[in-house]
Amino acid sequence: MCSKRPSWLAAGLSALACVAGCALLGLGGCNPNKDQLRPENLFGRIGHGQPGQIIEPKKCQIRVAILDRPSRDEALNDVVWKSADEQVLPPETRRALEVNGLRLGRITGEIPRAIDTILNAPPPHKVEPTSFYLDDGDSTLISVTDTADQVSLLLNRQSHPYGKDYQTVSGYFRVIANHQGTDGVSLRFTPELHHGAVRRSYQPMTSSASYAPQEFKITDGQEEEMLQDMAATLEVGPDQVVVLGCFPEQSRSLGGFFFTRSEAHSDLRRQKLVLIWAARNQLGTPADKVARTDRPEPGGLLDRLAAAAGKTTAAKPRAGDPATKDPAVVRTGGAAATAH
Repeated sequence: MCSKRPSWLAAGLSALACVAGCALLGLGGCNPNKDQLRPENLFGRIGHGQPGQIIEPKKCQIRVAILDRPSRDEALNDVVWKSADEQVLPPETRRALEVNGLRLGRITGEIPRAIDTILNAPPPHKVEPTSFYLDDGDSTLISVTDTADQVSLLLNRQSHPYGKDYQTVSGYFRVIANHQGTDGVSLRFTPELHHGAVRRSYQPMTSSASYAPQEFKITDGQEEEMLQDMAATLEVGPDQVVVLGCFPEQSRSLGGFFFTRSEAHSDLRRQKLVLIWAARNQLGTPADKVARTDRPEPGGLLDRLAAAAGKTTAAKPRAGDPATKDPAVVRTGGAAATAH
């Protein structure tokens, strides 16, 4: 004889099955807001764009042109500094540079015609700027001197003048680039001296693991003397250019070593002037492609960075554009390069 289930138990099981079925229907097909629960819509709301877009990391481009003229050339010593604003630097920074023979300023708007003439001289004297593409906060070295076997310099650091001899020495500016404001780039310039024999050193490598064994990397290089008390920071916009130069009469100063040299097989001297333009990508711009190599891709980030420097005009070039073609060689951050 089989037993019959109580009526209250059967009614309870039926009600429970009904509630579960309604819940499943609500999640699967009855919920009017089911699209909002999909993962791709969630990411779309976070990025405020279409699903699958990649937001570019912060990137900066700097273009460096080095002019080489006879010493005390009027264009490099007079004309350009009438247009360059040296007062953008704090007084103490400007003083630290001046007593060491260095000059730093910023031109806004059109560059002087005399400088444009030197930049766009007929070949083979035409100046081709060198481009550096950097991650935000990354740095690169700009070489402004040839290596000298021996140099005696008169330095003035923290109001303390002294002389120092260097062997096998080269001069560089370390440039750090950062996004600044809505469309500006902050550039920090620090002079460096690399000197002495090339030596091998072992530098510790940092690790995120707490108990990872200590690892070292082998580095071959000269001794590097970074002159932090002569560092200067400038913000550069799309229509501005940074000017780096010297006081040529201070021949034994740091500026004299960086920007002047003896002409080969002659008692005449030459003088240099450095022009630097800066551009950047815009935050939140979707990337068309993610670069898989160190070569620039057509239509990608690097092309847009180059276009951000502005369009050129033959008659009156802006300070944001040297009116020259991009060079064939691209330098990345952390590498030293000489712009010719």
